[in-house]
This record gives sequence, structure tokens and C-alpha cells, in this order.
Amino acid sequence: MASRLTPPASGQVRSTPARLAASTRAISLATAVSRVLGFVRDLLIAKLFGTGIQAQAFVVAFRLPNLFRDLVAEGPMTTAVVPVLSRYRATQAPEEFWRLAQALGVRIGVAVGLLGLLGCILAPWLVAVIAPGFTGDPEKFALTVRLTRILFPLITLVGLWAFLGGLLNSLRHFALPALGPAALNLAMIAGCLWLVPRVQPGVVGLAWAVMLGGLVQLGMQVPAAAARGFRWRWVWQHEGSRDVMRLLGPRLVGAAVYQISVLFDTILASIGVLAGEGAIAALYFANRLVQLPLALFATASAQASLPTLSEQAAVKDLQTFRSTVLSLLRLVAFESLPAAVGLIVLAPSIVRICFERGAFDRAATLMTAQTLSCLAVGLVAYAASKVLSGAFYALHDTRTPVRLAIQAFALNMLFAVLLIGPLRVGGLALATALSSSVNAWRLLKALEWRLDMPLLPNLAKPVSRMGAAACLMGVAAWGMWAVLGPRLPAAAGLSVVIVGSLVVYGAGCWLLRVPELRSLPRAF
Repeated sequence: MASRLTPPASGQVRSTPARLAASTRAISLATAVSRVLGFVRDLLIAKLFGTGIQAQAFVVAFRLPNLFRDLVAEGPMTTAVVPVLSRYRATQAPEEFWRLAQALGVRIGVAVGLLGLLGCILAPWLVAVIAPGFTGDPEKFALTVRLTRILFPLITLVGLWAFLGGLLNSLRHFALPALGPAALNLAMIAGCLWLVPRVQPGVVGLAWAVMLGGLVQLGMQVPAAAARGFRWRWVWQHEGSRDVMRLLGPRLVGAAVYQISVLFDTILASIGVLAGEGAIAALYFANRLVQLPLALFATASAQASLPTLSEQAAVKDLQTFRSTVLSLLRLVAFESLPAAVGLIVLAPSIVRICFERGAFDRAATLMTAQTLSCLAVGLVAYAASKVLSGAFYALHDTRTPVRLAIQAFALNMLFAVLLIGPLRVGGLALATALSSSVNAWRLLKALEWRLDMPLLPNLAKPVSRMGAAACLMGVAAWGMWAVLGPRLPAAAGLSVVIVGSLVVYGAGCWLLRVPELRSLPRAF
């Protein structure tokens, strides 16, 4: 088993743009497959259920295990497990690395197994807390509880999947873990096409398809981890596992803050008189569209860079660490700015073409488009926050991101209360965007202080040039859609406008000499 793992030599710790780009490409490609399948999945769900009772019940029931999954599994687990495993890989014997991996697998398996069981038992109380507006409708409440009991064990499957994914990431294997969500989306698509028409109510069939997808998702990674030397053995005590727990504690608090923020928005959105009837589903579909560029660019870059940043921090090469962070921030800004502007300018057309069919009517389109425009305002901030938080986790500093996240949540609550009146569900989305922007700025300044090195001066000039090119692209997109929209089939017209807009953005970056433009051939 030891022979299957060779710790990197000290000279290999230094990052190169090519290595990070290769890792990011692997994750981005797998994520692109998953997101395309996710779009097909959401299109089918929108067509089958619109923003009606079944859609609202499913969104809330699916959000409950997702809430706990994000709280204890994917985000916190990866950012706590990968830095410690990467440090052991860089500085310890292979036998110690695998013993640590076995101890983490046992502890995580026990924890997520108990949590999945507890969620099934407490389903009625959880639904009453997360969607109090449902309690006045016995049919909607009962359906949501039933779906929650089916879906909650997903956290056990995803928790183990996230652990194995973190293990593979620490070994520089990124593609297979990133393909896991694609398997889940395929199962949901199959559920929409085959199970939903055969089950009453149809959304129950979709819930069982989710659970099947979770099993497939986990099963994909077990052979890959075994092939690299991992074996399931009962190991409870290990010094490294205590290091992970020390990192995981504050990270759980940070994830809890984010999930409480999501919960707060869900509570307000469930009250139709405040946010509008169907607001929960509108918020869900808008968020899915924003998550596409966020996952392709920021999440992929942050995930691919975490082992490298962790190794640079372990050998105290902070100058290279700073250079890596700067290159990542410039790259995600270069990719996220045009995505944000495009989503804002073309929101009504994007939502109409993607979702307006079947039970998803014109009113649902208008509500979702407004929510999408407001949510997209914060896209660059969401992307930067992922990279900056990952940098702190690589430095084994989980307290700073948590402290700033708590303050951002308080700000989000204030903005939400102020904006929900005039903007309804769009106010909740805009509150998230504004508070996230403040949080990203404060993370950047805190990292400057932590490294005792400047970051902002190296970002201001290139990012401002990217912003100017993105604004030019936005004007071009609006003009092209006004001309081509009425003359071409909707999907074809939107495709032409998007491609044309990207050409305009590229030309603007070339004229303004944005250096990240040179990364495009490699990215493609």
C-alpha cells in the first residue's frame, strides 16, 4: 500500500500555472458535463411541476438534506480534510498518510450515518422550521415531510462521497470526484422521464431517483480510492484526525452561517404575501443559473488550487502562495465578469427560453428573471470569496472566514428585511449579492494583513480593464438581442447573441491588454 503513494519532493511543491490550469480544466470539464445535465434536469422539473405545490415541496425537502450536506460534507469536509492530507503527503511517510485517511473515513462515516437517521425522525419539525408558510396548507406540508424522509439519507451517501473526493483531490485526482454530480443529475433525469409518470404524486418518483443517484455517485469513487491504496479499516485514533477536527469546527460554524442565511431566505420566500407566490421555486431556478458559471470557474479553480496552496503553506513559501492567489483571483474575475453582465442583461430571455413551458408560465418567468438579475450582481463576489476562503483554509486559518461570514450574514438579514418590501423575492437575491460583495472585499483585506503583502494593487488595474470590456459586452448583447431576437428562433437567437457578446468581450480585453486573454487557448 505504501508504494502507491509517493510524497512530492520539496522542489515539486511550487505551483506552476500549467499544473493548476490542467487541474482546473479537469474539474471544469467534469463540472460542465454535470451542469449541462443539471440544466436538462431543471428544465424537466420546471416543465413537469412549474412553481406549484409539488415543485415547492420538492425544493424544500431537497434543501433540507442539501443544507446538512453543505454543513458537514462537501464544503467543510474538503477544506478541512484536503489541507491536512496534503500536508501529510508532503511531509510524512506514506503509511501515516493512509492511516490518517482510514481514521477520517471511519469518523466521517459514523457521523453522517447518524445524521441521516436523525433527519428522517425529525422531518416534521424540520419542515415546520424551514418553511413555516407551509404549515397552513396540510397537503403541502404532508407532501414535504414525506419527501424529506425519502431524501434525508442522501446526506450519508454524499458525506462518504465528499470524504473520498477530498482524499482523491489530495492525490491530485480531480476529474472523477467532479463527475459525481453528473451521475446524480442523470438519475434525476431518468426519474423525470420514467418514474414521475408512473408514481402518484409524481414528485415522489423524483425523490427516489435522487437516492439512486446518490448511491451511484458514491459507488463511482470507491474503486478509484481503492486503486490508489485506500482500504476501509477501523482506525479511530490518529493525531492528524484531531488536526482535521480542529479545522472542521470553525469551518462547520462558517458553513452553518451560510446555511442559516439560506434558511432565512427560504423562510421569507415561503411567505407568499411578502415574497410572492412561488418565490421559493423562483429563487431555486435563478440560483441554478448563477451556479453554472460559478461552478465552472470559481469552484473549479478553488478546488484545484487547494492542495497546491496547502503544500506551499506547509513549506512556508508565502511569496509563491501570494502569486498563486493573485493569478486565481484575476482568472476568476476574467471569467465571472462577462457571465454576470450577460445574466443581468439577458435574464428574461434566458429564463423564458430555458424554462417557460408546461407548468412554468409567463408569471413564473418574470419572477425568476427578476431574481436572476439581482442574484447575478454578486457573481464576481461569490467567485472571489471561494478563492479567498480557500487561501485561508490552506493556511489552516478557519477563524477569519467564519468571523467575516457571521458579520456578512447579519448584513444579509438587514438588507433582506429592507428590500423584500419593494422588490419581493428579488430583494432577497439582491441582499445576498450585496452582503457577499462586502464579505469578498473584507476577505481580501484580511488576507493582505495575514500575508503582510499587498494584493489589491495587483488586482485593481487588470480587473478594472476586464470590467470595462464586460460593460462594452453588455451594451453589445442588449443591442444584438433587440435586433436578432424578433428575427430568429428564440434558442438560435440567444446562442448567436451569447457567442457574439463573448467575441466583443474578447476584443475589448485585447484592446485593453488584459493579460488573462492569453489563457483562452489553453482554457479551450
